[in-house]
Amino acid sequence: MKYLKYFTVTCLAAFVITSVSAQTAIGARGLFGVEGNSYGGIEISLQKPGRSEFDFGRANESWKFTGLKLINIVPRRNFALYGGVGGGLGYSERYDELFGSFALDLGTYILVGPIQLGLDWRPEWNVFNYPGQDVSFNVALSGRFLFGKRKLR
Repeated sequence: MKYLKYFTVTCLAAFVITSVSAQTAIGARGLFGVEGNSYGGIEISLQKPGRSEFDFGRANESWKFTGLKLINIVPRRNFALYGGVGGGLGYSERYDELFGSFALDLGTYILVGPIQLGLDWRPEWNVFNYPGQDVSFNVALSGRFLFGKRKLR
């Protein structure tokens, strides 16, 4: 239980810091629906297209925070293909322990007005303490609302 308190405080602090910095430039906030063979559920998502992404969610009796560094592979005005690398930290209530993962990400999004619709493929390798499989292949659909001015490319 002590770990859950520390984990929750750390995640909230990270969201506050990233939300404050995202107000000065384009940023997308919304829901990120993950389905995979290890972790599946809904995550709250903050993305700076082509820069970074932070997701926090709950599923399968566990909490998880994921941070990714993104790079635009094919940038366009209303469409992009991007890739990234990052990691995740979570807490399993069932096993009462922390777990960590290393993640790659390949995704695409389209902009429909102020709405960003995306599709991501994210393989994750469990680094420590996860009692499930060593690797999971997750697919996610996302819907995010854009804040800030869009840069023309």
